[in-house]
Amino acid sequence: MKVTACLLLLASTAMAKPREAKAFSLFSVVTFPNDECTTVMDPTMRGLCITAEECTDQGGTGSGNCASGFGVCCFTTVTDAGTITNNVTYIQNEGFPTAVLGTGTVTAATRAFMVQGGANICQVRFDFESATVFEQPTAGACAGDTITVGQTSTTIGNGFTNLCGTLTGQHLYVENDGANPAATLNVDTSATVLARTWKILVRTIECDSAAKAPGGCLQYFTGTSGNILSFNSANALLDDLLYNVCIRREAGMCSYTVREARSATGAAPDAFLIEADAAGRVGLANCAEAHIVIPNSGVQSPEYCGSVLVNTDSDTTASPVTGNGAQFQIRVVTTATNAGADGSGFDLLYAQVGCTG
Repeated sequence: MKVTACLLLLASTAMAKPREAKAFSLFSVVTFPNDECTTVMDPTMRGLCITAEECTDQGGTGSGNCASGFGVCCFTTVTDAGTITNNVTYIQNEGFPTAVLGTGTVTAATRAFMVQGGANICQVRFDFESATVFEQPTAGACAGDTITVGQTSTTIGNGFTNLCGTLTGQHLYVENDGANPAATLNVDTSATVLARTWKILVRTIECDSAAKAPGGCLQYFTGTSGNILSFNSANALLDDLLYNVCIRREAGMCSYTVREARSATGAAPDAFLIEADAAGRVGLANCAEAHIVIPNSGVQSPEYCGSVLVNTDSDTTASPVTGNGAQFQIRVVTTATNAGADGSGFDLLYAQVGCTG
């Protein structure tokens, strides 16, 4: 063949060169970073940029090119419980986005998804994406469906006992100290006939990654502004929570404000309803069962609860609360007997404020 002859000629020419001449290479090894990418078939789906061969070997599906055409955007979905070995993997119910368990006879089921870890894996991030809906809690307690996360590492715990209800748009960071598996996500459903859907994106985060959250943060937000919702915010506040929502302090920012995402209208879900009260309350003495904490907000006891978020105790009109400090964060606290009422929870906007002077 002409191609073969050409290659042989090139090879002969290369071997005939004087010994002091530079070596002539016929082939080059192309390397590229295995970054996240967006699939062509669905711009909301994420994948990992790897070679087509690697994608096939890992059981993934290539959707579009990346790395100047040297790689493919490989995405992986799993429906059956087991070990997740690929970074950027979706856990979905069978037939997603079609709901399951909504008709006929339903049997209680447990599903354990173990995320492969390693010495260089410091965190696992779970994103509850479009239409992730489970059975609602009873008086704040997840008595039917439960979402739990197990850890084999000795680092800080998750900050919750279990989750349920509507989790669309939420995310979790789970710490890992090199253990394997790095984390186990348990999706357990009861025998109740109820339409359920789930789509959960799993990412493993290396210890030197810029995506790594500060230690002790169950949720981590970046950007100068954003929206923070309580778990199951569309229905009722969950019991037994103790976790930090962390906000990356952007360059040139010295403080942040937290306010209700919308004006109180009396309709459920409310933008802020933590403990029944006719007004907004400030201070731990007024917020015993459930509250959020906004550190360094200018009051001695920065716990906030009641029917509106206010910066002054007993006000009835919502007002922004300003916090500062080296770490921008909000702590969420509910007791095991909180008994979250229908419509309780929070829908908050944060905005970072630039330094002056």
